[in-house]
Amino acid sequence: MLMVGLLALPASAAVIEGRVVDGEEPAAGVRVAAHADLDPGSEPVNTAISDPDGLYRLELPPGRYALFGKSADGRRFAFSGRNPVRLASSDLWIGLQLVPVGEVRRRDYDDAYSAGLEGVVTFGGRPLAGAVVHLYLDTTEGLKGQGYRMSPPTGSDGRFYFDGLPDSDYYLVARWRSNGELVGPVRTGDRIGFFAGNPLHLAAGELVSVALPLVEKQASQGSRETFGEASETRVEGRVVDAQGRPVAGVHVFAYTSRVIGHQRPAALSPPTGDDGRFRLDLPAGGTFYVGARQRYGDSPAPGELFGMFDETADHGLTIAAGEVRRGMRIVVEPVSLE
Repeated sequence: MLMVGLLALPASAAVIEGRVVDGEEPAAGVRVAAHADLDPGSEPVNTAISDPDGLYRLELPPGRYALFGKSADGRRFAFSGRNPVRLASSDLWIGLQLVPVGEVRRRDYDDAYSAGLEGVVTFGGRPLAGAVVHLYLDTTEGLKGQGYRMSPPTGSDGRFYFDGLPDSDYYLVARWRSNGELVGPVRTGDRIGFFAGNPLHLAAGELVSVALPLVEKQASQGSRETFGEASETRVEGRVVDAQGRPVAGVHVFAYTSRVIGHQRPAALSPPTGDDGRFRLDLPAGGTFYVGARQRYGDSPAPGELFGMFDETADHGLTIAAGEVRRGMRIVVEPVSLE
């Protein structure tokens, strides 16, 4: 029998349910909490205890939630690689994977006016090469994008290091992508880690050492999770090359600022297929600066296919809430430094 936390819920409440596992085995007695924020220390909206089969069930009002779990002894921590998830009228199945909670070690740092952070990224108990660690100052952007600081990829020893950090609280997230990219969506089969002690306080004059275990992101219930929720406000069209031929494998983006590549886009489409067609779901009505490119993060690189919506001088598209704009055509060409 599942144990569920007490909460007065509206009649329209939906359900998030799933299984907590430790390795490949179900984990019983884990407290699973749904938070309205990506801070596991915040007050949860509802909680449940996993049963002997590792199953849990949470009744919640519609909204966005981050799911975290903790074993009864506090030595194991679980999170969803899909955090935060959006719960509407349909129920969701969200699996949680336990990882060990490592010791946080603090010692003197060689600069009394700043802090240092070091650690090891692991997967399956072993150091993981090719992972990138991000530091975020808050959860405003959903702990996505490059963040305040981003480490170089880890080597074979899994180690990372940050120096000269201001005295502050930080959220640590590590990502490993099978395609070798340093930024961009984390897809099924990639690996992600959320530090169990988030937010971590780094005090001036201290060097802090941590371990950051990763789990493999599991398949989601729909392909749109990475690219934003389906919306009644959207743009549809086709990406083509200079000769008018459809281009596959590019993403259409929308920014609220004319400066692109240095912040998360407001919307991002799944990659185009062989017919070059795209659907870009927008979060609201407004003015967006729309284009298409192959990669994520930073400015477009030489050789990358890139193009902007060119029906206005500043590449801006103004769209009303609930409007569907069809027939957009975006031409992409390789970026050249000439």
